[in-house]
Amino acid sequence: MPLNTIPIKPTGGPITVEMAFGFAQVGAYTLKLWFPSGHGKILGEGVNTDNEPDVFTLPKPAKVNVGRILDCVATILSPNPKPGERYRVDMIVRQDGVERGREFDEGALDRKSISTRLAVQLSPLT
Repeated sequence: MPLNTIPIKPTGGPITVEMAFGFAQVGAYTLKLWFPSGHGKILGEGVNTDNEPDVFTLPKPAKVNVGRILDCVATILSPNPKPGERYRVDMIVRQDGVERGREFDEGALDRKSISTRLAVQLSPLT
């Protein structure tokens, strides 16, 4: 199945990626940027419970990111899950202060931890 795409303006300003976790869940993640050559680099790692922003800036200028893939592996933790408890994790892409798109996963948190993978390809805005 092909990846979802998020359009960016090649001549626009810096692109940022924010990781967000919903339903007051504890989350940890590793965010990677993959190049068309198949090589990748870690943009950032973190947890949503510290005082560090979960926002990362992609390389500049923006046009170098067309065709690249954003890839995030996230783990949501719930030491004592309760019936009906849910999770949500979002990877939000912004440029020039405007949300360009997001990829997310959500569902029932029916065990102590759930790992998920989010991935999108950046395409030129036409």
